[in-house]
Amino acid sequence: MSNTRLRSAILATLFIAWGCTSSGGGSGAGGSGSGGQGTGGSASGGTTASGGNTTTPSGGVAGSGGAPSTGGTTTTSEGGTVGSGGKTNAGGGPGTGGATGNVGGAKTGGTTGSTGGSTGQGGATALGGTTGVGGATSLGGSTGEAGSTGIAGGVTLQLDKVHQTIEGFGLNTALGGGTVPWDTFYGASGLGFSIVRIGMTSSGSVSGGVPAKSYNAKVIGSVWTAPANCKDNNSTTKGGHLLTSCYDSWSTKIADFAKAQGLYAMSAQNEPDFASCGSSIGPPCNGDYDTMVFTAKEMVDFIKVLGPKMKTAGVKLMAPEASEWIHLWSNTSATGSTVSGHPNSSDPLKCGCFGNTPTTTGCSSTCTSGGGYDYGHWLAKDATAWGYIDIIGTHEYDSQKAEPWPADVDGGKRTKPVYETEVSGVMYWPEQGPSSDIKNGIAVAGWVHSALVVGEASAWLYWWYQTSSDNEGLVLSGSTLTKRCYTIGNYSKFVKPGAVMVDVTGNANTDLLLSAFTGTDGTIVVGINKGSKDLSVPITIAGGTAPASCTPNVTSANDNLKAGTAVTVTGGSFTASFANQTVTTFVCK
Repeated sequence: MSNTRLRSAILATLFIAWGCTSSGGGSGAGGSGSGGQGTGGSASGGTTASGGNTTTPSGGVAGSGGAPSTGGTTTTSEGGTVGSGGKTNAGGGPGTGGATGNVGGAKTGGTTGSTGGSTGQGGATALGGTTGVGGATSLGGSTGEAGSTGIAGGVTLQLDKVHQTIEGFGLNTALGGGTVPWDTFYGASGLGFSIVRIGMTSSGSVSGGVPAKSYNAKVIGSVWTAPANCKDNNSTTKGGHLLTSCYDSWSTKIADFAKAQGLYAMSAQNEPDFASCGSSIGPPCNGDYDTMVFTAKEMVDFIKVLGPKMKTAGVKLMAPEASEWIHLWSNTSATGSTVSGHPNSSDPLKCGCFGNTPTTTGCSSTCTSGGGYDYGHWLAKDATAWGYIDIIGTHEYDSQKAEPWPADVDGGKRTKPVYETEVSGVMYWPEQGPSSDIKNGIAVAGWVHSALVVGEASAWLYWWYQTSSDNEGLVLSGSTLTKRCYTIGNYSKFVKPGAVMVDVTGNANTDLLLSAFTGTDGTIVVGINKGSKDLSVPITIAGGTAPASCTPNVTSANDNLKAGTAVTVTGGSFTASFANQTVTTFVCK
């Protein structure tokens, strides 16, 4: 845990388990939705859209959009704002060589069908009306900005340009977090989680539970501190460094634990860059729980002792598992806490440089010489230590974003899988909560997107299942379910282990975060619309076999992973609709 994680064992006795209902899952009061009528529209130069039909409570049918116009001259779509165009495109495809023109904005499409009732007893959320789609945006140029319901230009998924293999999503049970309803998260019809992280105590015992073997979950582990007599502060809390005299005995205990628990991977240390400091420093530091710190050089030395034992145990070694992703590749400590006058994180190694992008400005010479963070660089510099590490572990606290693999490590190409093993909304930092609304759900989905797209993470884990006073859990106490549970599900339920992330090009809209994956379950596109405007995006699937259709699954203020009507893929392209303040996953087959 990072400097804002709450106490563990005390809270654990207070929690009452509540599950997140996946699509087709848990219970709730029944209800039905009434579908609205889609309203057609026409784009200048395109054909008129047919309006949506009034339907039964299963939802309004989407009106079909008008076709895009072709040409190199200025085109203005009625009812839209005018954006400056680039090269002329034909129907969103490659430029035809026309002159630069102005792109007309999109005419507003059909109205949204009314959302259905609450979750049916024992079943999935009742289906509401789907959004009617109006005339499509006239595509004048690749850089033009469209009107309120669309964006100019198109997006391309490059199936032949691959990145990391996804190994799974999950949560932590170490130190507390309530009793997990395993089937809700790890079951075949649940949210698709497949990894769980447990803890090892200073005595070598287990902290946390695991699902039954029938769930086929990967179990990974971390350790929070060595015994007090093996640390230079003679305490299990408030940081303190591992004594070199204990390197051998402590590494043996870690390897023995990992083997005895049948772990897939084990971390050398949880958050070596954080010393609990609630009573000594105060906000934004919160609590005095088990912690132990390592400098970068100390981590290198310890890995060279632990590494051979982990190889013998047959368990993958994960390191450094810093609390801040920025500490993986720099000495910079994050900033941005909500505490007035104290914006920076605690910086226990006193490097003295702060920001949310790596910098060397102001960092102490001690830290730049290996006495600080920057664990990844120092581990990579030592061929022996680097060779023992199987997985690069990190957390995503404080800055709440990932950092890319640096250009000066292994030629700038990621050579080891990256696991993001812990993050949540914590006290004194953005998204601390407690909250359960779509705004928070979109923010957390953004953390997942950053980890996968920027950090090329193969695994992503939230902290706990349940808490009561902040957003450290996926579920709040009582009967309150959270949207973050479902927006994470927009990834975990559809991007299965073994899927590979692929390139997405052509998206210039900063309100829309797009990622794409391909695997045995088809091509998956996840879009986060953070903005206040609905978006209609032409998407081309290139570099492989195009699917026949793409089915949207939407999490919004009113819906949870709700399946919509399939969109036909024609000539390798389809138009994807992303309503404002939603997370939408298209499953293309």
